[in-house]
Amino acid sequence: MHDIGKIGIPDSILFKRGLLTDEEWQAMRLHTIRGEEICRPMKTLAPVLPIIRSHHERWDGTGYPDRLAGEEIPLLARILQVADIYDALTTARPYKPAFTHQHAVEIMLEEARRGWRDPELVPLFAEICQKPYVDELNPAASSVTMQQSLENMRRELSK
Repeated sequence: MHDIGKIGIPDSILFKRGLLTDEEWQAMRLHTIRGEEICRPMKTLAPVLPIIRSHHERWDGTGYPDRLAGEEIPLLARILQVADIYDALTTARPYKPAFTHQHAVEIMLEEARRGWRDPELVPLFAEICQKPYVDELNPAASSVTMQQSLENMRRELSK
């Protein structure tokens, strides 16, 4: 839902294998605003509008579309951003291979150190991913790590 505005981006940009030109990046960056515009008329989606609009903001204020910084970025947008970045890094794309869990987490931690990502949420995500996952309905699954759980979910979704 957060990327619904991408329906207005040409496939030649969305699926491009190489680097985007400045003009293509300008078009791509509009997807957050377009997504908000698409969803605004639906009253039930009002709570997610800040997530749709702000999920590409950066902690240091260099993101888009509004150049929000730090806690100006809605918390739910920051949380979704962590999940979205992890998914983007661990999924093969036309312009890059899928990275391993460990490599993805290292990249995310480095981006947090650079000031791009929430300096509390990213380390928390990395910590949670290392802890055993306890399924209250199936205690036998308690030895499964969050990483394994995410991999299992991805496998099921791809069927």
